[in-house]
Amino acid sequence: MTYKFDTPAIFLIGPTASGKTDTSIRLAEKFPFEIISVDSAMVFEDMNIGTCKPSEQDLQRVPHHLINILKPDAKFDVGVFINHVESAVKTIIQNNKIPLFVGGTMMFHKVLFDGMHDFPRDENLREEITHIKQKNGYELLLNELKQLDFETFQLIDKKNPRRVERALEIIKLTNTKLSLLKKEPSNKFFDSQKCLILGMNDSKKELDIAAERRLKNIIKEGLLNELEKLINTYKLTSESHSMNSINYKQFFPHVEGSISLEHAFQDAFSATKKLIKTQQTWMKKFNITLTKIGKDQNESTFFSDTIETYLKELK
Repeated sequence: MTYKFDTPAIFLIGPTASGKTDTSIRLAEKFPFEIISVDSAMVFEDMNIGTCKPSEQDLQRVPHHLINILKPDAKFDVGVFINHVESAVKTIIQNNKIPLFVGGTMMFHKVLFDGMHDFPRDENLREEITHIKQKNGYELLLNELKQLDFETFQLIDKKNPRRVERALEIIKLTNTKLSLLKKEPSNKFFDSQKCLILGMNDSKKELDIAAERRLKNIIKEGLLNELEKLINTYKLTSESHSMNSINYKQFFPHVEGSISLEHAFQDAFSATKKLIKTQQTWMKKFNITLTKIGKDQNESTFFSDTIETYLKELK
């Protein structure tokens, strides 16, 4: 088996509100790491408060990659993620450092180990499919996918229009069912046996409490002003890719005046609790070497011995 990146790497995974960001910065200050963010919202410029993005001071403390790489009116998906990861890993290797992947977008972590298919893209066709959805409704796209590839239709997340649109794009470009294309060998990126995978977790109850506390703080710090400025500056709509990020999606209707602040807050909190539950389920799919539960010990100290052993074995 060959891998795209024949290099050691550290992965720090865990659910929202488990403390990954602060821990990663402390680890990168202590060890020869540069951080690669695995977060589908921190990639966007000016989306700082709602994403709990590291402060400018923290970003300057240690090198970070894949943060503030796109304008909020751009599209971001796993293909774009991989392209930027390739560039970041090359830079980190040139700096004689080791990549430390940190974030809660579990599917992206999984892709780095399991690989992905290099399916073709066509922005004109994608825009055409989006236009059809806007003109004739989302149900038309679902019916078309059902007719073209029933197996994909059965398995796909029908509540995620972007995935349905992407599936139709691939099918139309290749004239082949996506379900058949996915059975072909995929491109692998990292060998999980050569990487160190660390986890951070807590009880669902404690994480929910931390998430609610953090959400209240996000509001105090000015999420609503940030969101209103984003909408006006970049001419964003609820369909914009960036505005489907958690917190922004739930508070968007409030900024537009269609729901109350309390309603938006409860929607965001519910979405976050659901995300935490999903992330905890995802963690079972990784071969994690060491997981820190709760906050009873300094995280960087907790992981130090394991990291030092890993680095010695590399030498």
